[in-house]
Amino acid sequence: MVPDDFESIIQWHPEMILVCEAPITWQGFLTVFCRSNFGRNIRIKLKLIVPNYPSLQNANITFGKEITLIRDIHFSEQVRNLMLNETKISFFLRHLQSLISNFIDAAYIEENTYEVLDNNAQDILQELKEVLEIPSKVQLLSDTYLNIIKLSLNNVCIKLQRTKCTASPWDVIYSDLPEIPSFGPFKKNLSTLMIARNKFKLQVEMLEATWLNLQQIDKHCWVLDPLQPKPCHLYRRIFLTQALSMFIKIDPLYSRDLPEIKFMGSETEVELQRDLMSKNVHNWNPNYNIVENLMMLLNIDIFPKEVKQEYIKDENAIVTDKECCICYSMVLDNEILPDKICNNEKCRRHFHTPCLLQWLQAVPGNHSVFGHIHGTCPHCEENISCYIK
Repeated sequence: MVPDDFESIIQWHPEMILVCEAPITWQGFLTVFCRSNFGRNIRIKLKLIVPNYPSLQNANITFGKEITLIRDIHFSEQVRNLMLNETKISFFLRHLQSLISNFIDAAYIEENTYEVLDNNAQDILQELKEVLEIPSKVQLLSDTYLNIIKLSLNNVCIKLQRTKCTASPWDVIYSDLPEIPSFGPFKKNLSTLMIARNKFKLQVEMLEATWLNLQQIDKHCWVLDPLQPKPCHLYRRIFLTQALSMFIKIDPLYSRDLPEIKFMGSETEVELQRDLMSKNVHNWNPNYNIVENLMMLLNIDIFPKEVKQEYIKDENAIVTDKECCICYSMVLDNEILPDKICNNEKCRRHFHTPCLLQWLQAVPGNHSVFGHIHGTCPHCEENISCYIK
Protein backbone atom coordinates (compact mmCIF):
# COMPACT_ATOMS: atom_id res chain seq x y z
CA MET A 1 0.00 0.00 0.00
CA VAL A 2 1.24 3.54 -0.83
CA PRO A 3 2.94 4.80 2.38
CA ASP A 4 1.73 8.40 2.19
CA ASP A 5 -1.87 7.27 1.59
CA PHE A 6 -1.67 4.90 4.56
CA GLU A 7 -0.22 7.60 6.83
CA SER A 8 -2.88 10.10 5.75
CA ILE A 9 -5.67 7.65 6.59
CA ILE A 10 -4.18 7.01 10.03
CA GLN A 11 -3.82 10.74 10.64
CA TRP A 12 -7.21 11.90 9.34
CA HIS A 13 -9.31 8.85 10.25
CA PRO A 14 -7.79 7.25 13.41
CA GLU A 15 -10.78 4.92 13.88
CA MET A 16 -10.27 3.24 10.51
CA ILE A 17 -8.23 0.03 10.58
CA LEU A 18 -6.52 -1.87 7.74
CA VAL A 19 -7.95 -5.34 8.38
CA CYS A 20 -6.76 -7.05 5.19
CA GLU A 21 -4.15 -6.45 2.47
CA ALA A 22 -5.48 -8.89 -0.14
CA PRO A 23 -7.74 -7.30 -1.12
CA ILE A 24 -7.09 -3.97 0.60
CA THR A 25 -9.84 -3.66 3.23
CA TRP A 26 -10.41 -0.82 5.68
CA GLN A 27 -12.96 -1.09 8.46
CA GLY A 28 -13.99 1.08 11.38
CA PHE A 29 -15.71 4.40 12.04
CA LEU A 30 -15.79 7.67 10.14
CA THR A 31 -16.35 10.75 12.29
CA VAL A 32 -18.80 13.17 10.67
CA PHE A 33 -19.63 16.70 11.83
CA CYS A 34 -23.35 17.59 11.59
CA ARG A 35 -24.92 20.98 12.26
CA SER A 36 -28.39 19.46 12.57
CA ASN A 37 -27.09 17.30 15.40
CA PHE A 38 -26.45 20.41 17.53
CA GLY A 39 -22.97 20.74 16.08
CA ARG A 40 -21.79 17.42 17.44
CA ASN A 41 -19.99 14.53 15.77
CA ILE A 42 -21.51 11.27 14.59
CA ARG A 43 -19.54 8.05 14.18
CA ILE A 44 -20.49 6.22 10.98
CA LYS A 45 -19.56 2.56 10.80
CA LEU A 46 -18.27 1.41 7.40
CA LYS A 47 -16.22 -1.20 5.57
CA LEU A 48 -14.35 -0.41 2.36
CA ILE A 49 -12.96 -3.15 0.07
CA VAL A 50 -10.63 -2.02 -2.75
CA PRO A 51 -9.74 -5.03 -4.97
CA ASN A 52 -7.95 -2.93 -7.63
CA TYR A 53 -5.91 -0.71 -5.31
CA PRO A 54 -4.79 2.04 -5.76
CA SER A 55 -7.73 2.48 -8.13
CA LEU A 56 -11.13 2.63 -6.44
CA GLN A 57 -12.78 1.11 -9.49
CA ASN A 58 -15.05 -1.79 -8.48
CA ALA A 59 -14.53 -0.88 -4.83
CA ASN A 60 -17.28 -1.95 -2.46
CA ILE A 61 -18.46 0.02 0.56
CA THR A 62 -20.97 -0.95 3.24
CA PHE A 63 -22.32 1.28 6.00
CA GLY A 64 -23.72 0.67 9.44
CA LYS A 65 -27.26 1.42 10.56
CA GLU A 66 -26.31 5.05 11.26
CA ILE A 67 -27.15 6.14 7.68
CA THR A 68 -30.36 4.15 7.28
CA LEU A 69 -32.53 7.25 6.92
CA ILE A 70 -30.36 8.90 4.27
CA ARG A 71 -29.49 5.84 2.20
CA ASP A 72 -31.28 6.24 -1.16
CA ILE A 73 -30.48 6.09 -4.89
CA HIS A 74 -29.20 9.64 -4.97
CA PHE A 75 -26.84 9.07 -2.03
CA SER A 76 -25.52 5.82 -3.55
CA GLU A 77 -24.86 7.59 -6.86
CA GLN A 78 -22.91 10.33 -5.11
CA VAL A 79 -20.75 7.72 -3.34
CA ARG A 80 -20.04 5.93 -6.64
CA ASN A 81 -19.05 9.24 -8.26
CA LEU A 82 -16.57 9.85 -5.45
CA MET A 83 -15.01 6.45 -6.07
CA LEU A 84 -14.64 7.16 -9.80
CA ASN A 85 -13.06 10.57 -9.30
CA GLU A 86 -10.71 9.98 -6.37
CA THR A 87 -7.20 8.54 -6.71
CA LYS A 88 -6.48 7.88 -3.04
CA ILE A 89 -8.49 6.23 -0.27
CA SER A 90 -7.54 8.99 2.18
CA PHE A 91 -9.07 11.68 -0.11
CA PHE A 92 -12.12 9.55 -0.77
CA LEU A 93 -12.81 9.19 2.96
CA ARG A 94 -12.44 12.93 3.58
CA HIS A 95 -14.89 13.79 0.81
CA LEU A 96 -17.20 11.03 2.01
CA GLN A 97 -17.32 12.77 5.41
CA SER A 98 -18.57 15.97 3.80
CA LEU A 99 -21.07 14.12 1.63
CA ILE A 100 -22.63 12.27 4.59
CA SER A 101 -22.70 15.46 6.66
CA ASN A 102 -24.62 17.32 3.94
CA PHE A 103 -27.15 14.52 3.50
CA ILE A 104 -27.77 14.25 7.25
CA ASP A 105 -28.21 18.02 7.64
CA ALA A 106 -30.60 18.07 4.71
CA ALA A 107 -32.67 15.27 6.16
CA TYR A 108 -32.91 16.88 9.66
CA ILE A 109 -32.10 13.62 11.41
CA GLU A 110 -33.05 13.70 15.08
CA GLU A 111 -30.27 13.65 17.63
CA ASN A 112 -31.09 10.29 19.15
CA THR A 113 -30.84 8.46 15.84
CA TYR A 114 -27.06 8.44 16.10
CA GLU A 115 -24.40 7.52 18.58
CA VAL A 116 -23.07 10.90 19.59
CA LEU A 117 -19.41 11.41 20.32
CA ASP A 118 -20.21 13.58 23.34
CA ASN A 119 -18.04 15.21 25.96
CA ASN A 120 -18.09 12.09 28.15
CA ALA A 121 -16.59 9.99 25.35
CA GLN A 122 -14.04 12.69 24.64
CA ASP A 123 -12.98 12.63 28.30
CA ILE A 124 -12.53 8.85 28.20
CA LEU A 125 -10.49 9.08 25.00
CA GLN A 126 -8.24 11.64 26.65
CA GLU A 127 -7.78 9.37 29.68
CA LEU A 128 -7.00 6.42 27.45
CA LYS A 129 -4.42 8.49 25.60
CA GLU A 130 -2.71 9.50 28.84
CA VAL A 131 -2.62 5.92 30.11
CA LEU A 132 -1.25 4.49 26.86
CA GLU A 133 1.47 7.13 26.68
CA ILE A 134 3.09 5.63 29.80
CA PRO A 135 4.18 2.00 29.12
CA SER A 136 3.01 -0.70 31.52
CA LYS A 137 2.65 -4.48 31.61
CA VAL A 138 -1.04 -3.99 32.32
CA GLN A 139 -3.15 -4.76 29.26
CA LEU A 140 -6.06 -2.42 28.57
CA LEU A 141 -9.13 -3.27 26.51
CA SER A 142 -12.34 -1.35 25.82
CA ASP A 143 -15.73 -2.15 24.38
CA THR A 144 -16.91 -0.43 21.20
CA TYR A 145 -18.65 2.42 23.01
CA LEU A 146 -15.91 3.06 25.61
CA ASN A 147 -18.37 2.24 28.38
CA ILE A 148 -16.32 -0.58 29.91
CA ILE A 149 -12.56 -0.75 30.38
CA LYS A 150 -10.83 -4.05 31.19
CA LEU A 151 -7.42 -4.10 32.92
CA SER A 152 -5.50 -7.40 33.01
CA LEU A 153 -2.12 -8.54 34.29
CA ASN A 154 -0.79 -12.09 34.85
CA ASN A 155 -4.21 -13.68 34.18
CA VAL A 156 -5.87 -11.36 36.73
CA CYS A 157 -8.38 -8.81 35.51
CA ILE A 158 -10.70 -6.07 36.64
CA LYS A 159 -13.49 -4.33 34.71
CA LEU A 160 -14.38 -0.68 35.17
CA GLN A 161 -17.45 1.21 34.00
CA ARG A 162 -17.70 4.95 33.51
CA THR A 163 -20.25 6.67 35.76
CA LYS A 164 -21.91 10.08 35.74
CA CYS A 165 -20.51 10.92 39.16
CA THR A 166 -17.68 13.44 38.87
CA ALA A 167 -16.29 12.53 42.31
CA SER A 168 -16.10 8.81 41.47
CA PRO A 169 -16.11 8.57 37.66
CA TRP A 170 -15.14 4.87 37.59
CA ASP A 171 -17.03 1.96 39.15
CA VAL A 172 -15.81 -1.64 39.51
CA ILE A 173 -18.25 -4.08 37.89
CA TYR A 174 -16.01 -7.19 38.02
CA SER A 175 -12.80 -8.00 39.86
CA ASP A 176 -10.49 -11.00 40.33
CA LEU A 177 -8.85 -9.20 43.24
CA PRO A 178 -9.69 -10.38 46.77
CA GLU A 179 -11.16 -7.97 49.30
CA ILE A 180 -8.40 -7.05 51.74
CA PRO A 181 -9.43 -4.74 54.62
CA SER A 182 -6.01 -3.12 54.89
CA PHE A 183 -6.13 -2.20 51.19
CA GLY A 184 -9.63 -0.75 51.42
CA PRO A 185 -12.24 -0.96 48.63
CA PHE A 186 -10.59 -0.88 45.22
CA LYS A 187 -13.21 1.47 43.80
CA LYS A 188 -12.42 4.14 46.40
CA ASN A 189 -10.81 7.30 44.98
CA LEU A 190 -10.69 6.13 41.35
CA SER A 191 -10.69 9.67 40.03
CA THR A 192 -8.80 8.78 36.82
CA LEU A 193 -8.11 5.73 34.70
CA MET A 194 -4.39 6.22 35.35
CA ILE A 195 -4.95 5.90 39.11
CA ALA A 196 -7.05 2.77 38.55
CA ARG A 197 -4.34 1.16 36.42
CA ASN A 198 -1.54 1.98 38.87
CA LYS A 199 -3.61 0.76 41.81
CA PHE A 200 -4.45 -2.47 39.99
CA LYS A 201 -0.79 -3.09 39.06
CA LEU A 202 0.37 -2.46 42.63
CA GLN A 203 -2.15 -4.87 44.18
CA VAL A 204 -1.43 -7.63 41.65
CA GLU A 205 2.30 -7.34 42.34
CA MET A 206 1.72 -7.37 46.11
CA LEU A 207 -0.39 -10.53 45.84
CA GLU A 208 2.02 -12.48 43.63
CA ALA A 209 3.79 -14.15 46.59
CA THR A 210 0.44 -15.18 48.10
CA TRP A 211 -0.80 -16.62 44.80
CA LEU A 212 2.48 -18.54 44.43
CA ASN A 213 1.92 -20.17 47.83
CA LEU A 214 -1.63 -21.10 46.90
CA GLN A 215 -0.43 -22.59 43.60
CA GLN A 216 2.00 -24.76 45.57
CA ILE A 217 -0.89 -26.02 47.71
CA ASP A 218 -3.01 -26.69 44.61
CA LYS A 219 -0.15 -28.68 43.08
CA HIS A 220 0.76 -30.86 46.07
CA CYS A 221 -2.50 -31.19 48.04
CA TRP A 222 -6.01 -32.50 47.57
CA VAL A 223 -8.01 -29.28 47.63
CA LEU A 224 -11.61 -29.64 48.81
CA ASP A 225 -12.54 -25.97 48.88
CA PRO A 226 -12.85 -23.84 46.84
CA LEU A 227 -14.07 -26.25 44.19
CA GLN A 228 -12.70 -23.99 41.44
CA PRO A 229 -9.96 -21.74 42.90
CA LYS A 230 -9.85 -18.16 41.62
CA PRO A 231 -7.41 -15.31 42.29
CA CYS A 232 -9.89 -13.80 44.76
CA HIS A 233 -9.72 -16.94 46.95
CA LEU A 234 -6.90 -16.53 49.49
CA TYR A 235 -7.77 -19.75 51.33
CA ARG A 236 -7.65 -23.50 50.77
CA ARG A 237 -9.25 -26.42 52.57
CA ILE A 238 -7.24 -29.59 51.98
CA PHE A 239 -7.95 -33.27 52.59
CA LEU A 240 -5.99 -35.05 55.32
CA THR A 241 -8.10 -38.15 56.13
CA GLN A 242 -11.66 -39.31 55.65
CA ALA A 243 -12.47 -37.65 58.96
CA LEU A 244 -10.19 -34.62 58.86
CA SER A 245 -9.41 -31.60 56.69
CA MET A 246 -7.32 -28.47 57.20
CA PHE A 247 -8.37 -24.89 56.40
CA ILE A 248 -5.55 -22.49 55.46
CA LYS A 249 -5.89 -18.74 54.91
CA ILE A 250 -2.85 -16.67 53.92
CA ASP A 251 -2.37 -13.07 54.98
CA PRO A 252 -1.26 -11.31 51.75
CA LEU A 253 0.75 -8.76 53.72
CA TYR A 254 2.74 -11.51 55.47
CA SER A 255 2.66 -14.33 52.95
CA ARG A 256 5.75 -16.10 54.36
CA ASP A 257 4.51 -16.14 57.94
CA LEU A 258 2.35 -18.77 59.60
CA PRO A 259 -1.13 -18.57 57.98
CA GLU A 260 -4.47 -18.90 59.72
CA ILE A 261 -5.06 -22.64 60.21
CA LYS A 262 -8.17 -24.50 61.39
CA PHE A 263 -8.88 -28.22 61.47
CA MET A 264 -12.29 -29.54 60.48
CA GLY A 265 -13.83 -32.97 60.88
CA SER A 266 -14.41 -35.37 63.74
CA GLU A 267 -13.78 -33.84 67.15
CA THR A 268 -11.35 -36.59 68.16
CA GLU A 269 -9.03 -36.12 65.18
CA VAL A 270 -9.34 -32.34 65.26
CA GLU A 271 -8.14 -32.28 68.88
CA LEU A 272 -5.22 -34.61 68.14
CA GLN A 273 -4.13 -32.50 65.19
CA ARG A 274 -4.34 -29.27 67.19
CA ASP A 275 -2.06 -30.74 69.84
CA LEU A 276 0.43 -31.88 67.20
CA MET A 277 0.49 -28.49 65.51
CA SER A 278 0.99 -26.64 68.82
CA LYS A 279 4.14 -28.74 69.39
CA ASN A 280 5.58 -27.99 65.95
CA VAL A 281 4.43 -24.43 65.29
CA HIS A 282 7.64 -22.89 66.65
CA ASN A 283 9.56 -24.62 63.82
CA TRP A 284 7.79 -22.63 61.11
CA ASN A 285 10.52 -21.31 58.80
CA PRO A 286 9.77 -18.37 56.43
CA ASN A 287 12.68 -19.50 54.22
CA TYR A 288 10.90 -22.78 53.37
CA ASN A 289 7.98 -22.99 50.98
CA ILE A 290 4.50 -23.30 52.43
CA VAL A 291 4.04 -26.99 51.57
CA GLU A 292 7.26 -27.93 53.40
CA ASN A 293 6.16 -25.95 56.43
CA LEU A 294 2.69 -27.51 56.46
CA MET A 295 4.15 -31.03 56.28
CA MET A 296 6.42 -30.10 59.22
CA LEU A 297 3.40 -28.97 61.25
CA LEU A 298 1.53 -32.19 60.49
CA ASN A 299 4.61 -34.40 60.86
CA ILE A 300 4.08 -36.02 57.44
CA ASP A 301 6.32 -36.57 54.38
CA ILE A 302 3.65 -36.15 51.71
CA PHE A 303 0.06 -34.99 51.40
CA PRO A 304 -2.66 -37.49 50.42
CA LYS A 305 -3.48 -37.47 46.72
CA GLU A 306 -7.00 -37.29 45.39
CA VAL A 307 -8.53 -40.70 44.71
CA LYS A 308 -11.80 -41.62 43.10
CA GLN A 309 -13.87 -43.76 45.43
CA GLU A 310 -17.00 -45.74 44.78
CA TYR A 311 -19.99 -45.18 47.03
CA ILE A 312 -20.25 -47.92 49.68
CA LYS A 313 -23.88 -48.84 50.16
CA ASP A 314 -23.29 -50.90 53.31
CA GLU A 315 -24.39 -48.60 56.14
CA ASN A 316 -22.05 -50.39 58.54
CA ALA A 317 -19.00 -49.37 56.48
CA ILE A 318 -17.29 -46.00 56.29
CA VAL A 319 -19.40 -43.78 54.03
CA THR A 320 -17.45 -41.89 51.39
CA ASP A 321 -20.29 -39.62 50.30
CA LYS A 322 -19.24 -36.05 51.11
CA GLU A 323 -22.69 -34.45 50.95
CA CYS A 324 -24.30 -33.08 54.09
CA CYS A 325 -26.34 -35.79 55.84
CA ILE A 326 -28.99 -33.23 56.84
CA CYS A 327 -29.61 -31.06 53.76
CA TYR A 328 -28.36 -33.67 51.22
CA SER A 329 -26.38 -31.06 49.30
CA MET A 330 -22.70 -30.33 48.84
CA VAL A 331 -22.62 -26.53 48.74
CA LEU A 332 -24.83 -24.08 50.63
CA ASP A 333 -25.91 -20.76 49.10
CA ASN A 334 -22.96 -18.98 50.76
CA GLU A 335 -20.51 -21.54 49.24
CA ILE A 336 -19.97 -23.40 52.54
CA LEU A 337 -18.98 -27.05 52.13
CA PRO A 338 -19.57 -29.79 54.75
CA ASP A 339 -16.96 -29.20 57.45
CA LYS A 340 -18.17 -31.38 60.35
CA ILE A 341 -17.74 -35.17 60.49
CA CYS A 342 -19.18 -37.69 62.93
CA ASN A 343 -16.63 -39.20 65.38
CA ASN A 344 -18.02 -42.71 64.89
CA GLU A 345 -15.63 -44.55 62.52
CA LYS A 346 -18.54 -46.66 61.22
CA CYS A 347 -20.52 -43.55 60.38
CA ARG A 348 -18.25 -40.65 59.34
CA ARG A 349 -21.23 -38.74 57.96
CA HIS A 350 -20.52 -35.17 56.83
CA PHE A 351 -22.47 -32.07 57.90
CA HIS A 352 -22.52 -28.36 57.23
CA THR A 353 -21.94 -26.68 60.59
CA PRO A 354 -25.06 -24.45 60.16
CA CYS A 355 -27.17 -27.55 59.34
CA LEU A 356 -25.90 -29.52 62.32
CA LEU A 357 -26.33 -26.54 64.66
CA GLN A 358 -29.93 -26.07 63.55
CA TRP A 359 -30.60 -29.82 63.95
CA LEU A 360 -29.16 -30.01 67.48
CA GLN A 361 -30.95 -26.85 68.62
CA ALA A 362 -34.28 -28.30 67.44
CA VAL A 363 -33.96 -31.46 69.59
CA PRO A 364 -35.44 -31.03 73.13
CA GLY A 365 -33.04 -31.85 75.94
CA ASN A 366 -29.80 -31.01 74.15
CA HIS A 367 -27.61 -28.85 76.38
CA SER A 368 -24.92 -26.22 75.80
CA VAL A 369 -21.53 -26.20 77.53
CA PHE A 370 -18.66 -23.74 76.90
CA GLY A 371 -20.11 -22.45 73.66
CA HIS A 372 -20.90 -25.90 72.24
CA ILE A 373 -24.25 -27.66 71.94
CA HIS A 374 -24.18 -31.41 72.56
CA GLY A 375 -26.49 -34.06 71.18
CA THR A 376 -26.47 -37.15 68.97
CA CYS A 377 -25.57 -37.74 65.32
CA PRO A 378 -28.69 -37.69 63.08
CA HIS A 379 -27.42 -40.86 61.37
CA CYS A 380 -25.83 -43.15 63.98
CA GLU A 381 -26.99 -41.47 67.23
CA GLU A 382 -23.45 -41.34 68.66
CA ASN A 383 -22.50 -38.25 70.68
CA ILE A 384 -21.74 -35.18 68.59
CA SER A 385 -21.38 -31.49 69.36
CA CYS A 386 -21.29 -28.25 67.43
CA TYR A 387 -19.86 -24.81 68.09
CA ILE A 388 -22.55 -22.17 68.66
CA LYS A 389 -21.70 -19.18 66.46
